[in-house]
Amino acid sequence: MATSLSKCAEILSRARIRHHVDAEESVIRLVFVTRQYRNLRGEKLLIAMLETPDDGRRCRLAVRRAFAADGDVAATCLEMCRLAADTPLVSVEFDADCEDLRMVVETIVEDGELSAGQLMAMIDGVVGAADCWAQVIEGVRTAARRRRAA
Repeated sequence: MATSLSKCAEILSRARIRHHVDAEESVIRLVFVTRQYRNLRGEKLLIAMLETPDDGRRCRLAVRRAFAADGDVAATCLEMCRLAADTPLVSVEFDADCEDLRMVVETIVEDGELSAGQLMAMIDGVVGAADCWAQVIEGVRTAARRRRAA
């Protein structure tokens, strides 16, 4: 059995999590206030996109352009991969065409339905990781700026 955006929206509504279903783009947008993490505009907000690809056989939560690379994309991506190795559920994707470093959590939905617990674990995982990773990634960016200035 697969899942759908409407099923995910129902779970989010029951959990009282604000969200916006964009049927045209087949995505649910979620916004969370963070403690440490700052988006590319410097706001303490994390914007995540929830999708159900492969006809609902997967549920995917992604933070696009999660961190700025500031000229050293390789070092930032490498550090994010190291952090992901120590963080349950969360992985990293890099799109070289637009220098997009994404944080991603995915789960497979096959024989059963996506549970509220699964979806909440995905959300908690990516929001918690963003806050935990923020200081480390800022250190990488600062080191890159120092190297360029020297």
